[in-house]
Amino acid sequence: MNLSDPNDLTQKHPVNRELPSLGDTQPVKTVSAGRRRTMSRLWFIGIPGLIVVVIAIATVSGYMSGLSMREVAEAETAASAAQQQMDQGIEDLLAGNFELAVQRFEYVLSIDPNFPGAAELLGEALTALDRPTPTASPIASLTPTPTPDFTSHEGMFSSAQNAFSREDWTTTLDILIRLRGENPDYRLEEVNRMMASSLRNRGMDNFYATRLEQGIYDLTLAERFGPLDSQAVSWRNSAAFFIYANSYFGLDWSLSTEYFGQICQANIWGACTKYGLSAKAYASELAEEDYCLSMYYFSEAFRYVVPGGAEPTATQVAILCATATAPTPTLTATPTLGIGTATATFDYTPTPSLTPSPTTSPTEGTPAETSTPTSTPTPTETPTPTNTPI
Repeated sequence: MNLSDPNDLTQKHPVNRELPSLGDTQPVKTVSAGRRRTMSRLWFIGIPGLIVVVIAIATVSGYMSGLSMREVAEAETAASAAQQQMDQGIEDLLAGNFELAVQRFEYVLSIDPNFPGAAELLGEALTALDRPTPTASPIASLTPTPTPDFTSHEGMFSSAQNAFSREDWTTTLDILIRLRGENPDYRLEEVNRMMASSLRNRGMDNFYATRLEQGIYDLTLAERFGPLDSQAVSWRNSAAFFIYANSYFGLDWSLSTEYFGQICQANIWGACTKYGLSAKAYASELAEEDYCLSMYYFSEAFRYVVPGGAEPTATQVAILCATATAPTPTLTATPTLGIGTATATFDYTPTPSLTPSPTTSPTEGTPAETSTPTSTPTPTETPTPTNTPI
């Protein structure tokens, strides 16, 4: 047989051989079972993580939105409270309740210092109480102040005189202290007089603004240059006594009532309001011990503060005091002739109830270290700052 015989099926002819396809020439990618399991795990872990991230973003967004809404609500509540206190303060001012009006206007200004009309009405209430209106700080003044001259000692002294003439006590003292530091002997007597007057007047301004500790401090420094005038001494003693009385406020209502009752005679620094609050608390303490004394202090308290929740207790102790002090009716038997019966009549003679007065004198045996100041502020004295001529 011919080796090239095409009919010979035992031979492989290149003509009948199949050519490889393009797909057969590419490498086959094989994925192991372990890698498939890893990708599945990552997929299942990634979905919950994405959900957590979405929830966190939504939570933060909701929190910020809620915080903004809460701030808006708080601002609206504060504005509403300020307006309500403003309206009630005007009513109290018209009704003559000046102490309460002052408290309301001060509360309004604490919420919004620029509340329309609150500062003006506060000044009117303070004027009605014969209390000095707090002077505006030089920082808040719209009038520009000249720049001090620090180029020479004479310029510094002249700048101090200008500040003193416009009653800017703090600026005067700052300039003079710097001048004293650079040249202690420069115009010594004049500088001392100006510093003493500035300290005295600034101390009085602090008293007007109810800055009692600062006022006492300034007057104490002024006293180092020479004796204080009687007006400054009186106000310093009154301020010290007020601070002493205030140390018992909330701790010992009996002593707080006694001491603020003395300062209330001068009607300064809200002492009458403190007295009313102390008397109301002290009366509540006495409600179970002494009905009539409790009734007395309730009546004193309601002259300066609103009854509030103490009104039911005050009414109850008033009834109990009236019952305790009422006289006992006497039974008088009147026989009737010819009849074996007797008729009885009650003779009732009302007697005025005794009004107890608070005990202000210390009890015997009180230790010497618990003695209290005896200064009483003058109610009619309205001090004004004075300029000491240089």
